[in-house]
Amino acid sequence: MRYVSTRGGCEAVSFEAAIAAGYAPDGGLYVPETLPRITASDLDAWRTLDFTGVAVEVLLPFVEGEVAREELEVLLRKAYAGYDATETVPVTKLTKSTALVELFHGPTLCFKDLGLQVAVRLLALFARRRNEPRTLLVATTGDTGPAALRAVADVGDPSLRCVVCYPRGQISDLQRKQMTSAASDAIRVCCFDGGGDDMDAPIKRLSLDPAFRAAHGLMGVNSYNIVRPLAQQVHYVWAFLRCRELFDCTTLDVVVPTGAMGNLAAATFAQRRGVPLGKLCAATNVNDISFRAFTEGDFSRAPEMLKTRSDAINIQVPYNFERVLYYALGGDAVGTRRAMDLFAENDALRLDAARFDLVYRAARIDDAATLAALRRCRDVHGLTCDPHAAVALAGAEALGYGVFDDGETPVAILATAHACKFQEAVMEAIGDAAWREYRGSSNFPARAKALEEAPEVEPLALRRRAGESLDDAQRRWEVMLRALLEDPDGLHAVLGECVDDEDDLDLGVGDDSL
Repeated sequence: MRYVSTRGGCEAVSFEAAIAAGYAPDGGLYVPETLPRITASDLDAWRTLDFTGVAVEVLLPFVEGEVAREELEVLLRKAYAGYDATETVPVTKLTKSTALVELFHGPTLCFKDLGLQVAVRLLALFARRRNEPRTLLVATTGDTGPAALRAVADVGDPSLRCVVCYPRGQISDLQRKQMTSAASDAIRVCCFDGGGDDMDAPIKRLSLDPAFRAAHGLMGVNSYNIVRPLAQQVHYVWAFLRCRELFDCTTLDVVVPTGAMGNLAAATFAQRRGVPLGKLCAATNVNDISFRAFTEGDFSRAPEMLKTRSDAINIQVPYNFERVLYYALGGDAVGTRRAMDLFAENDALRLDAARFDLVYRAARIDDAATLAALRRCRDVHGLTCDPHAAVALAGAEALGYGVFDDGETPVAILATAHACKFQEAVMEAIGDAAWREYRGSSNFPARAKALEEAPEVEPLALRRRAGESLDDAQRRWEVMLRALLEDPDGLHAVLGECVDDEDDLDLGVGDDSL
């Protein structure tokens, strides 16, 4: 399998090269040159396989010639070994036509484990083959960072390092502790002042600097890296197989809490390969660029990031929209490049919303509706869900699916994180007494309880100075990240002293550069 850029400005590359680069050299995102078909006969044959068995069949065509079937199976069994659920991804029937797909039983209690455990193990495999160190550079809105750090720790390969950046005050306490209590010489944690995707520009510039990237073995594992949406195809195939049994259905709609749109890109791959997914529905919060793009053709950055109860999908510019647009344009790389260039110039793009109508639907859910859906899920279904699943439940209801009563169209609601990670939002929805009851139940994971008293190490603080533009702040942050990557051991020693202001750091460059 070869991989091409959505913008068509560079040669096709191998799987290894695509996942090592993250972004394509022309600034686009890699997609498979072809999408291998999944037939009805394939789905029938996979019906009795376990989750790992399905994963092997779904992913093998994308690594064939570079990773042997036996090697892939061993890797995937290790990737899914740390799950609390026997079936890895339980699919729970809520009503006669609605199922909840529980993606949160992995080691960091969120769906990002499904992509990152696979991604990091594949990257480590190729690093060992070449005897070359690798540094994973990650921006997180709450869940990607802990999942990446845990995957690096689980692999335990001395050739891997991981640097994670999260937005100050924009993630839950448990998400923060999952990162700041992780003790390893291979791990660095930074926090920045800004919205969830404000670190994307510095990371993209570092990723597109070929000399710097090569010198430090730099690679990104956010969902712009093709390995993430490829790996996440598996749970869509699994969900269809399980829902076909539950509902005796021939097609299945899905509703996805949507931020950077990696999960929706994975659904797009699976659907285009032949999995009978019907409508792919994006449920957003009030940071609603995906909703506006699909319903109005308005792909424009909002003036500011709004704080919400569903922090992990607080995204102003979902980078995987570029993949969705590429397929909506029929694989037209020239058209995709032109559109993304216009967006880069204006922070806005007008599209023909009709291009999305056949495949995508969208709903915009505010905090009040999110908390109401979380409360109703507990009252009606006896399940305590997280605020992102609540966004999906409320979105499904807004789109006419029967999530709290009986509907007609079979639909799967993706629950992307465990409720234990979002105490403040869940307590606001169900009340203190119900939270205490939940906290004391067997449904509350022991690993979450263990984190509550875990000691934390202060992260490196990337501040935004008074009156400073976002672009200027991002360029200073980029300089600091370069310094961190140039001298990780020295900076780690400083971090151990709990530095909380970048002005305390001697980075060997003048203030004009910073």
